Amino acid sequence: MTVTIPNYQIERNEPTLIEINEHLYVERMHTKAHRVLVRNTMHGLTLIESGHKKVEINGDTVTIGAQQAVLFAQGNYFSNQNSPDYRALSFFFDDVFLHDFLKRYSIDIHTPPKQISIVGYEACGNIQRLLDSMTETHSKKTPMQTILLSQQFELLLLELLQHFPDATKAFFSHIGATSKERMRFILEANLNIIGSVEQMQKLLRMSPSQFHKAFQKQFGTSPKTWLDAQRMQKATFLLLHSDKSIAQIAAECGYSTSSWFIARFKEHYKSTPKSYREENRYK
Repeated sequence: MTVTIPNYQIERNEPTLIEINEHLYVERMHTKAHRVLVRNTMHGLTLIESGHKKVEINGDTVTIGAQQAVLFAQGNYFSNQNSPDYRALSFFFDDVFLHDFLKRYSIDIHTPPKQISIVGYEACGNIQRLLDSMTETHSKKTPMQTILLSQQFELLLLELLQHFPDATKAFFSHIGATSKERMRFILEANLNIIGSVEQMQKLLRMSPSQFHKAFQKQFGTSPKTWLDAQRMQKATFLLLHSDKSIAQIAAECGYSTSSWFIARFKEHYKSTPKSYREENRYK
């Protein structure tokens, strides 16, 4: 199973997750110590209070420990395993939040982009005090809770910019450089778990009207037409360039059953996947 965050927590109405607004969430994490496959649909900042987490991404393994902060961009696919004593505070935010933040404080981010930044804040008293304050605010359900958490998070970002300007600006720069292609990037990376247009909307965290307007602007076609074409394109590539079975290819391309995949493929190419492979693989 692959856990999509923060969608998974939102859909399950996890009590540890607080919605500040549609662009910002915060979670106090007490994660169980087992390996989890994860995809993230929002950008994130995690500050580790105790314990450590081991992350495997793009073939590399990184261990992140206490008093370290990690900034990670939207759209990553990774495995994650935490120690039994792992405790952390995580914020999830989108492009809109970050663009508003950068504009509000007139922050220049002309820096070579970096998808993930890790910094150690053990020597930064202000960051530690902010973490303690945010943890306390998170635990107390008061009318001012979301306002305080929002302001504290902005202060935290400003502290990171002050103490770790290169790493923080590089992360912001990555988001700025990729935001125009965000929709394409997320959808193409998650084809195997998309079963409908509604799931595409959920994955992108958009209302139906927002989604259809943005989709038409970026792709110039309907979501259903695009999804069918992308699945078929991926299926033909796997048929010609892999030894995966028809059932494996059907699952990887997001089809619920092999028979449904075969029927759709035959409708599209006037041939079964098996015949298509046999006739075209060695041309």
